Amino acid sequence: MKKSAFLSDVFFAFFTVGIFTLCLFRYLGLRLVVALLLAAICGVLAAGGVGSLLQSKRKSFFLKKSDEAQKQRLLTHLALLSDERKTQFFLQALSDETSFAKRFGRLRLYTQEAFYFLSFRFAPLSADEVANAARLKTAKRKIFLCAQTDEEALRLSKQLGVEIVTGEAVYSMVKSREALPETYLCDEKKEEKRKRRLHACFAKANGKRFLVGGVLILLTSLLTPFPYYYLVFGSLLLVAAVLIRIFGYS
Repeated sequence: MKKSAFLSDVFFAFFTVGIFTLCLFRYLGLRLVVALLLAAICGVLAAGGVGSLLQSKRKSFFLKKSDEAQKQRLLTHLALLSDERKTQFFLQALSDETSFAKRFGRLRLYTQEAFYFLSFRFAPLSADEVANAARLKTAKRKIFLCAQTDEEALRLSKQLGVEIVTGEAVYSMVKSREALPETYLCDEKKEEKRKRRLHACFAKANGKRFLVGGVLILLTSLLTPFPYYYLVFGSLLLVAAVLIRIFGYS
């Protein structure tokens, strides 16, 4: 929520409650000064309540956005890992003080309660993978950990008694066990990030923006009693526009 919208909602609550209670107090026969004071207090209380509610919703919204971004980073990271490193990652993530995961094979683990099958790719979990897992002879639960699944695999898993845990639940499980990776393979390197920002700032297309800004500042110098500041910075922007247009990134 933008700050202007937040302030607008708070003021709306203040004036709505304030005017309503002012009319109510006057109807009850209170003097104008007393009615104004009580109406102002009611308006402030209402504005405070609305402000607190909006702030909590805003905080919850940003937390959800942050978790969503972190989830996508984790799933992309897992998809980029080799099968061996995926197996090792969940070998540690599924082990805690009460249950220890053991390796059953590549992309396969087991604990005292269940067998786990790993399928983290950019493609959804397929019905063939579910069928292969269902062939395992065991009384333990069979659980697929994956990023996403298609409808056929989901339908078959219910029929064969194979549980499927997808992206959001996998992220919650890894986060709750404090097993999130410290670095992600999908993260942009600092040097690449710095280079991308330089390209964005000094792209030739930005020459027009510098030119327009410089012209507007120079025109402003004609309307102010202190023109030197505008003349200097306007001229610098024009010089920057020329340099960026000639030497900037394509």
